[in-house]
Amino acid sequence: MSDESMNPQAANRIADAEMDRRVLHALETAPRIDVPADFVARVVRQLPARRPASLTATHYGQSAVFLGMILTLVILIALTLHNGRHATFGLAESLLLTQFLALTVWLSVRYHGVR
Repeated sequence: MSDESMNPQAANRIADAEMDRRVLHALETAPRIDVPADFVARVVRQLPARRPASLTATHYGQSAVFLGMILTLVILIALTLHNGRHATFGLAESLLLTQFLALTVWLSVRYHGVR
């Protein structure tokens, strides 16, 4: 009776244990990485050629601030000439004057290179 085949549950446990052992061995084994010696040279050859970078400064921001200063000054003068007695005109004048002074200081600091 020793030659009898094992019951299916015992065979499944042995198969599961063997599968677990194989999976564990596969996970614990570090992969072997083999990079050819000329790999970097081949990749660099496939890259497109770079165009030279533009070195021309545009100064769009400074132009916009200068235009904003002029527009603020024109509106400030128009409000002053209107001579409105309402409190809103006084508040608008104060805000526009503050904005004009802030833009003037910012632009002069940027122009003269003070950091």
